[in-house]
Amino acid sequence: MGLRMTPQEAVQRGLLSKEEAKLLQNTPKRGDPRTKYQRAVAEDSPQAILQRLLVERWGDLAVPEYKGAVPGRRFRLDVGFAHVRLGVECDGWEWHGKHKGDFKRDRERDKLLLLNGWRVLRFYASEIKQRPAEVLDMVEKVIAVIEQEKVS
Repeated sequence: MGLRMTPQEAVQRGLLSKEEAKLLQNTPKRGDPRTKYQRAVAEDSPQAILQRLLVERWGDLAVPEYKGAVPGRRFRLDVGFAHVRLGVECDGWEWHGKHKGDFKRDRERDKLLLLNGWRVLRFYASEIKQRPAEVLDMVEKVIAVIEQEKVS
């Protein structure tokens, strides 16, 4: 059974930042896409850790649950950097490897994103949890390469 507490209690215990607690206090209605993000933050899933790391580092440039990268498609990127058309995804066995259909669907998404000018950077859950600084360094390097390409 999980531990239940208010967002304020989680802040006091150092489990959430004040910003995360604010997000949780304004809990959206069922079906709102923000619900998944808020639940992930509260559970400290690898996806939530990735989203938090990138938002803390790049602020509004890093958009969790980014929609609209491919017109006419409803999928979301774990984090989208629209200014450089970079998607950052958290891959884990639980969501991306158990079934062949899920694996194939991810590859199809990657192709559609590429055709629409996006690049996708994927990290395993273990990388995010065990080596977050390396994840941030890699994202920073990829953004720098893309920005340099724009100048050239």
